[in-house]
Amino acid sequence: MKYLAIDVGGTAIKYLLTDESAKTIEIKEIKSQTKSQYGLFDSLDKIISPNLNQIDGIALSFPGSIDVKKGIVHIAENFGWIEDLPLKSILEERYSKRVWIENDGKCCALAESWGGNLSDVKNGAVMGLGTGIAGGIIINGELYRGINGCAGEFSSMIDNLENPKNSRKLSEIAGYKSLLSRYTKSEGANFMLNDAHEFFENYHNGDEMAICVLKDYAKAVSGAIITIQAILDLEKFCIGGGISSQDALIDEISQEVHDYFINNQLRSIKEPIIEGCFFRNAAGCVGALYNFLSMERIVGDD
Repeated sequence: MKYLAIDVGGTAIKYLLTDESAKTIEIKEIKSQTKSQYGLFDSLDKIISPNLNQIDGIALSFPGSIDVKKGIVHIAENFGWIEDLPLKSILEERYSKRVWIENDGKCCALAESWGGNLSDVKNGAVMGLGTGIAGGIIINGELYRGINGCAGEFSSMIDNLENPKNSRKLSEIAGYKSLLSRYTKSEGANFMLNDAHEFFENYHNGDEMAICVLKDYAKAVSGAIITIQAILDLEKFCIGGGISSQDALIDEISQEVHDYFINNQLRSIKEPIIEGCFFRNAAGCVGALYNFLSMERIVGDD
């Protein structure tokens, strides 16, 4: 059987056509058009329609608060128009295929726990660096959703505890667009940067400003990791998202976390392991497939 696994993000929609083993991964992507309902469904149709005759189901990774059993997206912070969107039923009616949907960060955690860098870990987390900061938490080997299904919404963490109304959210501080804006501002208001690929090309070419900006960005990400670690006491954090394919990013984050523990002599909490996601930017798609197969088993058992 073949499945279409789709990971919807604010900047790009990634997808892959795979069987239930997910061993053959040829990730593809198109630019997101998610500022309206029409744009979202038009983007999805460009992926689904050409593959419809060769698939048995559609697995979806999607940002926001999601009722997994009903397939309703209650709210997605970076998609301001969404409120209680019955996405599962809409897609099933339109394409006559079974559809299952899970939150994007939780999909990444499911993928890494299934066959990635959290497969040997009882307690760990995935932090996906995208337009927002997706998160997924594994506790005692199981995905932790929280009482409202909102556990792992790292994007909503704030940086000003004394005055929350004037604080910035973690998505603003450590979303990948923050990396680009830090570099753009450092070079001057007239400088334009097309995407993260261009930034890392400059970094690998020895651009001193790019090197400094990546270090500052890694500090911001590491600060969030240390805060989460103080609460959850995890063994490992896996870094995902489109820019996680850059080993330099993972190395910088890992080094910043390590330096913080050494320089501040933290003894009340333990330093976690920092790694990239095994599935890199395909983690959302692979986790969506795992969720699809799991939900099919649950429905079958019922």
